[in-house]
Amino acid sequence: MKSFRCPVPEQAARAFANVQQLLEPLLRQCLGTTAVPWEAALNEVCGRLESGGVDWWLCGSAALAVRGVADARCGRGRRAAGGRLIEPVCPAGWPISNWWGRAFLHARVEWVGGVTPAADEPQVTDYGPAAANSLQAIRWRAWDVRVPPLHLQRAVSARRGMADRVALIDRLG
Repeated sequence: MKSFRCPVPEQAARAFANVQQLLEPLLRQCLGTTAVPWEAALNEVCGRLESGGVDWWLCGSAALAVRGVADARCGRGRRAAGGRLIEPVCPAGWPISNWWGRAFLHARVEWVGGVTPAADEPQVTDYGPAAANSLQAIRWRAWDVRVPPLHLQRAVSARRGMADRVALIDRLG
C-alpha cells in the first residue's frame, strides 16, 4: 500500500482531538464490555446522510442491525459526520476506493467513496460494484435503508472467519 498524507491538516488535528475524547467508549464497544447502541447510531447516521444528500448504503454490522440482528462483535461523508471524525477523510491509498473516513456516531462508522471494480477482486464484497447492483431496501424507522443481500454479507463474514456473525445471518435466512 502506498503511503499518503491527509490533504487537509485541520481534519487530522480535529480527528485527533475527537479520538482523545471518544477513545474510551470506542474501545469499550470494540472489546465488547459495552453494547453497541445500534439504534442511536443508526438514527444519527441515517439522519446525517439523508440531510447531507449522500448516496449511501450500509454494510457490515450496521446492515445486520437494521435487519434486527445486533452483532456482538469523500467530502459529503465528512460534512455529514460533522465534528465526530476520528480518522480524517483522505485519499484511500488503495485500489478499491478513492476515499476513506471514520467517525464515531454512538458507534464506529466507516465509509468509502468512489468504490472501484477492484473492490470485488479477487472475491465479491458487500461494498463493491456487485453489492451496489443488488442492494435491498429495508424499512427502518423513518428511512428506507439500502443494504447488500445477505448472501454477500454471509460470504464476506465466512471469509473473515466470523463464525458468530455467519450463524446470526443463517438464523435470518
